Amino acid sequence: MYIIVIGGGRIGEYLVSMLIEEGHDIAVIEKDTERATHMAENYDILVIKGDGGEAKFLEDAGIHKADVLVACSGNDQINFVACQLAKSTYNVSKVIARTTNPSNKALYEKLGVDVVVSTTEASAKAIYAGIKGFSAVLTFSSDVELIYATVSKDSPLNSAKVSEIHMPWGSILAAILRDGTIIIPTEEEMIKEGDEIVVINKKGVETKVRELIAGK
Repeated sequence: MYIIVIGGGRIGEYLVSMLIEEGHDIAVIEKDTERATHMAENYDILVIKGDGGEAKFLEDAGIHKADVLVACSGNDQINFVACQLAKSTYNVSKVIARTTNPSNKALYEKLGVDVVVSTTEASAKAIYAGIKGFSAVLTFSSDVELIYATVSKDSPLNSAKVSEIHMPWGSILAAILRDGTIIIPTEEEMIKEGDEIVVINKKGVETKVRELIAGK
């Protein structure tokens, strides 16, 4: 795929490094001279020094042939305008936006942006997950969550068969991840120390799920 990334900061650079490993063609638009120079010197990609919210620089980056545009600069205004142009003017099939303000998500969604990521919200949820004793807590809707946790040696789930586990009402053991393999839970499957389990539950049940996993 041909992917344009707006912003060559820490998030943009990390994303670019992953996309290059997968063999995608990348163009980066970065307003800051130092960051643009860094990206050009360290990656074999097209780097445009300019404002990603301006049509000229989008066209220089090849917006007409772009399969995906990712607006992940630290400037919400640049990201918003870039997404607006990508959707309404250049008809890019997939547009992804980063915003630092969770309240802006609705504005991006009205534009038709396909994926909106609030870095503030994501950070807060990661901290919340740590407080609750989980590796991650993702909210799918107003009342549905995905909980991801690692089974410790002292966990009540360690060495327990799935058939022996009584999940709290409103929760489902959805998957077990073991040594990079996804296992769909069957009644005879035994959970082991180090397994990463995925639970889908109604919001408000996470405390009982934590108690089941951690034993406290």
